[in-house]
Amino acid sequence: MMKIALCITQEHDLRLVVMALLVCLVGSAATVQLFGRIRSAIGRSMAGWIMLCAVSTGTMVWSTHFVAMMAFRTHAPVVLDPILTMASLLLAIVVAAPGLALAAMARRWAGAAGGAIIGVAISAMHYLGMSAYRIDGIVTWDWHYIVASIILSSVLAAAAFHTLTGAGRWRRARAGALLGLAVAALHFTGMASMHIAVLQLGNGLSDGTLSALAITTAVAAMLVVGCAALSALIDGHSQGESYRRLRRMALHDGLTDLPNRMSFNDELGRRLAMKSGYACMAVVMLDLSRFKAVNDTYGHQAGDQLLIALSARFSAALRAGEYIARLGGDEFAGLISYTTPADLSAFLDRLRDTFAAPFEFDRFTASVGANIGVAFAVHDARNADTLLARADLAMYRAKSLHSDEPCFYQADMDDAVRDRRELASDLRAAVAAGDFELHYQVQASVTTGEISGYEALIRWQHPTRGAISPVTFIPVAEECGLIVPLSIWVLRQACFEAALWPHRQVVAVNLSPLHLSDPRLVDTVRSALTDSGLPAERLSLELTESAIIHDRDFALDQLGQLKAMGIAIALDDFGVGYSSLDVLRAFPFDRIKLDKSFVAEIEHSEQAVSILRSVTALGTSLNMPVLAEGIEQPAQLSIVAREGCAAIQGYLIGKPSRTLTTPEQVHRAMLLAPRAVEADAAFG
Repeated sequence: MMKIALCITQEHDLRLVVMALLVCLVGSAATVQLFGRIRSAIGRSMAGWIMLCAVSTGTMVWSTHFVAMMAFRTHAPVVLDPILTMASLLLAIVVAAPGLALAAMARRWAGAAGGAIIGVAISAMHYLGMSAYRIDGIVTWDWHYIVASIILSSVLAAAAFHTLTGAGRWRRARAGALLGLAVAALHFTGMASMHIAVLQLGNGLSDGTLSALAITTAVAAMLVVGCAALSALIDGHSQGESYRRLRRMALHDGLTDLPNRMSFNDELGRRLAMKSGYACMAVVMLDLSRFKAVNDTYGHQAGDQLLIALSARFSAALRAGEYIARLGGDEFAGLISYTTPADLSAFLDRLRDTFAAPFEFDRFTASVGANIGVAFAVHDARNADTLLARADLAMYRAKSLHSDEPCFYQADMDDAVRDRRELASDLRAAVAAGDFELHYQVQASVTTGEISGYEALIRWQHPTRGAISPVTFIPVAEECGLIVPLSIWVLRQACFEAALWPHRQVVAVNLSPLHLSDPRLVDTVRSALTDSGLPAERLSLELTESAIIHDRDFALDQLGQLKAMGIAIALDDFGVGYSSLDVLRAFPFDRIKLDKSFVAEIEHSEQAVSILRSVTALGTSLNMPVLAEGIEQPAQLSIVAREGCAAIQGYLIGKPSRTLTTPEQVHRAMLLAPRAVEADAAFG
């Protein structure tokens, strides 16, 4: 060690030594910078960065060696072999390239192995360069120092690249220092191994010439290394800018520039992990109401304009600790970290205030609202997914109530959802097994009392819940996609059972709006009739106005094909929809069924009687007989008979049952009805 120190201090020009070390440190830093580009590149660009880094590293090593060699002072004349000098530079570049490629591999040992090869490149360059250093004297070598120099170079370079491929805040600085130390240790340890015995004093390169060569080499090397490092910096900056732009695009909604679902989830997770100095946190879900009408009326471009304007209002309303994102479509979500309930109330008030003023544009003006659901962190849930789901449940509760007031999550909401899911699962199994039965309610002529048909009504006897009303399970079937299979079962079962009736009455089957939109409906009905042997004229299909309005042209085409087969088509629940007259004009129905909600009022409301009178007159003029549903009282029968209804259906003449109501039972009920009316009048 002392010999190395004496070699540096006594046999070298210290000014040039400092210059060599400066080149070494700057070049090592450039190598570290370029190596980072290698690891982040792929394909051909990676090969390009390897070559550029190899040139920079080889130039750094060679120039450090050359400048330090020019700093070496000997009393013997010195000349340089230009071919070997340049060959040493090329050797450093060529051997360093595979070392860099190996070090960049995604293997645990690759950094150390690649660094060791670079250490060998440093050693090979040094000793080939020393062979170009021609001295007029006898040169002897101490092999102990030579071996030590090679080992030092390889170990330190291996440590440098192992550090560089690892983790740590200061890993690049440590790696650069180790690489510079590897180059310096190799050179000065190698120089200490050389002993010169001067033979004669002749003409060689002067000290001034050697110094000039050293300075020129250092400047040229710094230019090469600097350009390479600058390329890495520019590329890194460009990639960083691209990454930031891509990250913003990935985390922000492209239309409104609000944070998107991914960004919201990240922010929610971060806030759950760290309260950020606030005592409480809440998640707020918002679903726009009346937004679809804007899209349908003015087009999707208008809807986009509205979303952009609404998002601008949201952004302007935010305060410290508040966050809002667009999750997709017309669904938004908010976060608030707060200290007092008043802070939360103020946030919710500001959100609702954004909808207070209409949105005015060049082509249109629109007013929208929002259904708002709120769930509290920790109190309602401790993890992000559960918290979002519960805020969503609260929002859907607000939506079902048609309320603009925020709805706060309650535990019974989960119970209701769980119960509905269990019911849907049981319903799916029941549909697959056909675990239903049909009850039939009689329909009879008002004037003659003759039975005109029976309406098939589905019933479900759940194994544990008991009898479940169709009002409960039909909406569930519609939500989970079971309504069409269920409707097909009812149709086929009704046809098979009606084909076995001793009398040839008509069976009426309700047709779901979703089933009417099924392209296979006509084939399904035809198959049910063929398989059961039921004549088409004994089947009546009842459907509501909403079934036609959804896709008018397709629905009317389906109904036309069914009617052409001889099947009767009845318009059910007449008067409940909003386009009844237009529907009647568009299709020749065989019967109009007046909704029972009108019949329930005719005893006490002159307005209800007037509506009944108008509907029967309209039906008569269109040759569409009117059937009044929900007849339960004798007085109701008297009124509908007086106002011209052709048929009735209700508890008065027969309740839904597995056993068909007989003609005798219908006649008896209709004969007793007038007497009951007279008795009531006399008592009154």
